[in-house]
Amino acid sequence: MRTLAALSLALVLAGVSGAAAATVLPRPGFPAPATRAGSGAVRFTILSSIAVDPAREVAYPRPHGVRIEGPDGNTMHLVVGPGYTLDLKNYAWPPRIASGERPYVYEQVVYANHAPDGRLYVETAHQTYAKSSFGLNGYLSAIDPNRGRLLWRSPAQVANAYNFVLLNDTVVTGYGYTAEPDYLYAIDRATGKVKGRVLLPSQAVRIARHGNTLTVDTYDHRMVVKVTGA
Repeated sequence: MRTLAALSLALVLAGVSGAAAATVLPRPGFPAPATRAGSGAVRFTILSSIAVDPAREVAYPRPHGVRIEGPDGNTMHLVVGPGYTLDLKNYAWPPRIASGERPYVYEQVVYANHAPDGRLYVETAHQTYAKSSFGLNGYLSAIDPNRGRLLWRSPAQVANAYNFVLLNDTVVTGYGYTAEPDYLYAIDRATGKVKGRVLLPSQAVRIARHGNTLTVDTYDHRMVVKVTGA
């Protein structure tokens, strides 16, 4: 009895008690970075942009309907949802890594969100310069969680903010880093293609939705952005 109790406790502490057996997703492709505004079907209008203290505390948004897990805070690769556990370890290592950069380019799960139709959107990114992975960083993926099947993958360098938001037929994401261009992106929920983008003053950190208007916290600004055509 003591052995069984100890085993049960160990499983709980390991975060696997009651979880479904993990489905390891096959290694995906690593598309090239987005270079333009795509179709331009979605337009962003900046209504206000106010400088704020870069040292302020910005809370991490919680994933919706899922848990993100891993052995430590830098290698989060499990997405646990109702009745499934998806292992995205094959998404983590880019196909090319610059010399000396391997400790910094693990593309972990940053955020995940269920759509009403059951589709799961997952953001994977490393937090260092894109050149460390030859530009192949900051992806959004659409996954059928029940079949463990990748539906599409966005271009690179569209998503490394704390979160993204769903807006009608669009996923709004943010990407940027020091000495790299910082953009807000509109990604088509059906295809993963870019439908629009707008340049930001610094890296997007958190995005909040209020109808068709967004509050975007960047590294050193708070912005209000109107979205049209989403």
